Amino acid sequence: MAAKTEAPDTVVAANMRIEGELKSGGNIKIDGIISGKVQTSADLVIGPNAQIDADLIASNAVIAGTVKGNVTIKNSLTVLESGKIVGNVSCSSLGIREGAYFSGNCRMQEPKQNAPSLEPE
Repeated sequence: MAAKTEAPDTVVAANMRIEGELKSGGNIKIDGIISGKVQTSADLVIGPNAQIDADLIASNAVIAGTVKGNVTIKNSLTVLESGKIVGNVSCSSLGIREGAYFSGNCRMQEPKQNAPSLEPE
């Protein structure tokens, strides 16, 4: 996700506060405050000043702010130096930069591998 950054479809600006459920089929960038639940079938970016008290569900995520809640990511999760997660994480690929904070349990999905062929070559 970091290599290819697409413009977000939904932006929660630094001066915004949302209480409830935020659902989107597109990319979301959050710089504000959210309480409740955030769900997208695309990419999620949590900015360094964001304060999230919610469960997060996304395809890929980059977290630079504070998240208190469970984080469920289908593919790749990256927690940057300024990122903080207090809650459980489920993902396929996890990157935590030095200086980041994570308190909780982590469950990673095992990568699907091709079954070895039983037929002689």
